[in-house]
Amino acid sequence: MKAEKIDFAWAAVSMLIVGISYKNRRLTEGLIIIYALMVVVFIFHILRIRKRMSGCLDSFGTITGYHTAKGRKKRCFPIVKYDTQTGREITSVYSVADNGMRYETGDVEIVCYDPDDPTFFFFNSRKEELTRDYYRFIIFGGVIAALLLCYLLMKK
Repeated sequence: MKAEKIDFAWAAVSMLIVGISYKNRRLTEGLIIIYALMVVVFIFHILRIRKRMSGCLDSFGTITGYHTAKGRKKRCFPIVKYDTQTGREITSVYSVADNGMRYETGDVEIVCYDPDDPTFFFFNSRKEELTRDYYRFIIFGGVIAALLLCYLLMKK
């Protein structure tokens, strides 16, 4: 995921909210406000990704290998070669990691690419992966925000 201006603006606003709410001894309320702002930013990202995906074109992509990154866990990013409708051959690395090598080298999968930026693609059968983490945050963060709200209501 790429950080954009809205992300930096959200970070500055959230720091301001934490500072003000902490100073006024209302940190719990500040955290709930920050969660609400994050939901707005994440919905913005989800809508932007869906709009980009709606303009993508299909192609057959061949798995040519993997880029691996090591951290706490080994993460594998498939490298895919595909042709655009204009005949341009593209080799690109998928932006979502797997814990293992899901595909064999040489496997052919349907990919969808952005004609305006052909190196951006996603697997047609895995399109939910591009927005999955945003939804997870909204759900799990919502549970935490609801618990904080219940705490505030019981405290009064």
